[in-house]
Amino acid sequence: MTATQTIDTDIRPISDLRNKFAEIADYVQGGNTIIFTRNGYGCMVTMSFDAYKHLNDPVIGELNKADALCEDDTRHYTRAQSLKILKEHRDARRKVHA
Repeated sequence: MTATQTIDTDIRPISDLRNKFAEIADYVQGGNTIIFTRNGYGCMVTMSFDAYKHLNDPVIGELNKADALCEDDTRHYTRAQSLKILKEHRDARRKVHA
């Protein structure tokens, strides 16, 4: 799946997951996603493993980079210090883009 490819999404009741599992499995293997509803509200999304992996690979890569940076950094911060630094960086970015 490429960044320009569109994904078809279907909305179905959660009972279809039990009653039409084979059909749903085939549908999502074709690159589609299904939003399941319970009592009229969205409750879960189903997609193929490849689609899921495609969504998560960049996130996992960035987390691995962050872990590597942390291992090489001798500084250690408390949770409060980390949050303060992150907020300062966020606020600095907002000023640049304002």
